[in-house]
Amino acid sequence: MTDDAELNALIARAQDPSTSQDDRAELAKHVRPQVRAAVGANPEGPPSLLIRLAKDEDKRVRAAVAANPTTPTAAVEELAYDEDWSVRAGAAANTAAGDFTLSELTRDDDVRVRAAAAANRGLSAKDFKRCREDDDWRVRGAAAANPGAPEDALAKLSEDRDWQVRAEVAGNELAALVLLRTLATDEDWRVRAAVASNPSTPTEVLAALVADSEPVVRELAVR
Repeated sequence: MTDDAELNALIARAQDPSTSQDDRAELAKHVRPQVRAAVGANPEGPPSLLIRLAKDEDKRVRAAVAANPTTPTAAVEELAYDEDWSVRAGAAANTAAGDFTLSELTRDDDVRVRAAAAANRGLSAKDFKRCREDDDWRVRGAAAANPGAPEDALAKLSEDRDWQVRAEVAGNELAALVLLRTLATDEDWRVRAAVASNPSTPTEVLAALVADSEPVVRELAVR
């Protein structure tokens, strides 16, 4: 077996939910951080093992643990202040993160962390407001795509200056019918394409998009 094949086999074992806890504990000590990260990402835990891996020297392992929804909240919140952005982003995306910690992550210096927090379904209405007013379109776009976004937040984001943000609203399955109707006439064809791709878009809106001036939009609407 080649080195790559052996590594992939070990990662697969670490990811397998049926792997025994004893075997998983051994894999958590493996010299290759990719294997330890796979253990850290496994939702089967156990919690004590995830807590130990949360202190791993390799950022990839800590990031995997930070994003794991079964990682104990205390460990997630500690990782939310990690020196590495990818670890903080993992914590920001985790629904196990507490309200205060998640709110702090929406203020992070790194846009990638703020975007991960903006996409978290557990975000409060107050923090949604902060995210939809962020200077970076990537954060606003992540908030617009969030399936837990409040209606008023989506309404504001549907008027965003950046087409990428409006397109995220247009593709959000929980977007109100009035927003989809408005975005179906957006000046940017990519926004209209997102409306055409949204499974929640009603038939009458799709019928109008079938006659769109942009071929891609027409094709998506027909599908």
